[in-house]
Amino acid sequence: MLSSGNAGGARIASTVGMTVMVQTLTALALAVPTILAPVAAPDLGIAPAGVGNWVGFSYMVAMFAGLVSGTLVGRWGPVRVFEAAVLCVAAGLAIGSAATLAATVLCGVLLGIAHGFVNPASSTILAAAAPPRMRAMIFSIKQTGVPLGAALAGALVPAVLLHASWQFTVLLLAAASAALIAVVAPFRSAYDRDRKSSERFRLRGLAAPILEVWRNRPVLHLALTSGVFSSVQMSFGTYLVSYLKLGLGYSLVAAGLMFSAAQLAGVLGRIAWGAVADRWLAPRLLLALLGLVMAACGGAAAMFSADWPMAGIALVCVVYGATAVGWNGVFLAEVARLAPEGRVAIITGGTQFFTFAGVLIGPPMFGAIVSASGDYGAGFIFIAILPLATGLGLLAQRRAIRARERE
Repeated sequence: MLSSGNAGGARIASTVGMTVMVQTLTALALAVPTILAPVAAPDLGIAPAGVGNWVGFSYMVAMFAGLVSGTLVGRWGPVRVFEAAVLCVAAGLAIGSAATLAATVLCGVLLGIAHGFVNPASSTILAAAAPPRMRAMIFSIKQTGVPLGAALAGALVPAVLLHASWQFTVLLLAAASAALIAVVAPFRSAYDRDRKSSERFRLRGLAAPILEVWRNRPVLHLALTSGVFSSVQMSFGTYLVSYLKLGLGYSLVAAGLMFSAAQLAGVLGRIAWGAVADRWLAPRLLLALLGLVMAACGGAAAMFSADWPMAGIALVCVVYGATAVGWNGVFLAEVARLAPEGRVAIITGGTQFFTFAGVLIGPPMFGAIVSASGDYGAGFIFIAILPLATGLGLLAQRRAIRARERE
């Protein structure tokens, strides 16, 4: 029994490690343009604030990739879908190094596809591998790949730029990305056994995952919350480096390290919030509290100035990262728990549509506010109001449900 338990624990650990690596890769790839924006934008003939449009476009692609991923997972298996995501990252980065607008657009398409594939595939794998008592924790550990990837981008990209052009930096990352296939492939035998050759993608079925979420009110409320929180998360991540460098006069290396600190706080936050959701607080209450804290951090960030001590700015960024970046694992675990049996990939793809809709709307809106006002602080006020309203709404829903239960 002991050896069986050890083998089971090792299997879960290796599975989670593999999913974290793929999630880290896709997140790193999407963070690269936000780090490069101050130095690469002039070569492309655009303003650094325009990176928000690229982020929004990439996530629009990811929205639709997520809708078809449930069918792909059913037909080919989640691990093969992971392999497709890895290849899309490698090809997208390689193409993006061409430094033309057309190449940048195609890069956004491929990176968006990769990111859209990851959550439905990984949720299918982890729903099968994770013990129920550890579900939120395991999903949260997997989701640490998002801030971890962004943190690695914030630390590695500026360091490589000290010795090479940004185009070479992107090519180097593309080559390293392709090597991850060797890590993913061995998991086919364990998780791709239930493939169904009868699964077919039909265009009229594209909206089916959204409709399934729409009819499930508890899942719909989570999906709408994720849309708001992802808008905050991606706006914060997209514009923090530019804000610190262009608005406050930080060096690119210092701004990148601040960005990395915020993302690493998100890594720790995801693990901590997963443990809290498993043991102490109901997931919806926890999400409400996280929304209120990220709103407070957005208000503080709006007041940043060159007179602020670096330690004070770092503290706000770390707390902001722990909340605005740290919520996803709790959300995905709760979605997987509420999904009907055998529908985890479909339901996750449907909720992901709402999640990525927030990304599609948030960074471009933030960029438009900055362009119109000339002030990054105005953008942070915008992304403080959104989670404030959502957090209060979740608390009101909770009170209404408890009142009905007492009747």
